[in-house]
Amino acid sequence: MINSAFLKQRGLRLLMGRKTYQELCEKQWTLYAGHSSISPPAIYLPGELDQVTGVPAETTYAKELQRIQGGITEHAATIAYRLRDVQIHNGYIYKGAMKVPLTTTKESWFNHGETKYIAEAALACTFCGNRYFGHWMTDDVVLHWAAKQLATAVRTSQKLSPNQIEYSHLFEINSTPVTQAKFNELIIIQDYAQNQFKRERYESIRSKIKYLGSSSVSPGVMLLRGKSGIQRYLCNEDEVAEFLRSQGFTIIDPEKTPAREIIRQSLGTKIIVGVEGSQLANGLFTVAQDGVILTLQPPYRFNNVYKGRVDCLGIKYAFVVGTQVDHGFEISIENLAKTLDLIHSRLS
Repeated sequence: MINSAFLKQRGLRLLMGRKTYQELCEKQWTLYAGHSSISPPAIYLPGELDQVTGVPAETTYAKELQRIQGGITEHAATIAYRLRDVQIHNGYIYKGAMKVPLTTTKESWFNHGETKYIAEAALACTFCGNRYFGHWMTDDVVLHWAAKQLATAVRTSQKLSPNQIEYSHLFEINSTPVTQAKFNELIIIQDYAQNQFKRERYESIRSKIKYLGSSSVSPGVMLLRGKSGIQRYLCNEDEVAEFLRSQGFTIIDPEKTPAREIIRQSLGTKIIVGVEGSQLANGLFTVAQDGVILTLQPPYRFNNVYKGRVDCLGIKYAFVVGTQVDHGFEISIENLAKTLDLIHSRLS
């Protein structure tokens, strides 16, 4: 069957220009008002920033400096937009000249399978959450908790990993997957801000897993990254892991460890360590309330997106910048040890 919504959107876009869901919504309302807060500076050694040689394309060095320096932070409001007569086809939302992509897969000229008809729904997934595990944990999981309060929570039918399936069960995430669907009404929530509403939902999820912890709490946990995801290979990861193990840390490979076991081994730990990236999200809901997320940063990809997330939770943030080598980067054990000493002095 021809994907008529796709063809209609292309035609109307030529006539009217591309439209956004904010422009085409029937109604919008504020779920939580914007506000400001004071965020603390990151914990790092003098001279660490001298190591930085680059940042990812989606940010700037000035923005990263602003993140780590702390100070007054403005948090946007969380806003709901209700649209009528909306369709989802193969990871794309269509309404008139509007198109919202939720996938990197190319649009299809044809629809395959049955089209669901849903009277009212609220979107519980994002483009980045469908693409990256870290964003799924920090964006889509909490978005679901907002969406289900408004209507039937829906997501794209993108396949989940075994750990995403297990986390969904533990976090009580049960949004309805759809490939082709037509909605009388669809609510899209603008939910990127790390505001107090986001914190309430983070805390709700943390409370869901309190019973899963071990009676013996490790002083720290390292979440291995290996060679998964966007390339930021820590070439001396084994050396770093061995040093941390000598300090009493537990070493976890999230790629080989079930979600329930990750929670059991890391719940309540004071320090979560790992290369900046998606695997660190495994520790966001398990680190102690007065704990620290310590990121190991490639000098050519300095990125502190977790700073806003841990600020939202009242958790501290620290980083060590490595040195670029062939095929990746290395972290100085001496600098790591000094940073851990600095963290302990701030925690005591």
